[in-house]
Amino acid sequence: MTPIVIAIVAALTIQSQGPATIDPGMTREQVVAKLGEPLSARSYDGHTYLLYRNGCEKKCGMNDLVVLDSGKVVDAVFRSSGRKFSGTSSSPHMISAVEARKGAQSSPEPLKTPPKKPGK
Repeated sequence: MTPIVIAIVAALTIQSQGPATIDPGMTREQVVAKLGEPLSARSYDGHTYLLYRNGCEKKCGMNDLVVLDSGKVVDAVFRSSGRKFSGTSSSPHMISAVEARKGAQSSPEPLKTPPKKPGK
């Protein structure tokens, strides 16, 4: 089999098993075993940020993200339906475009500066 066929078969097998679940406390190696190698990884101040393609980067505005602190998962933000974080994510759930448009239409008028009183 060619590498492309193997990758497609592997992706279909993973999808048929339900979403890949990432749990708090997992190591980077455990995350990679579940999700594969990340698109990119960055480290800063004891934290490691693993970025994964999710197929909705333009629509969602972001890649999927797994955050490790001292080598252990502490947070994840997934927009892909094929991934799930069993902990409490720091990101609010994704809203649909319809919900976003409703929110923009129903937002309150911007606050206006009160008029100055005469003589002041």
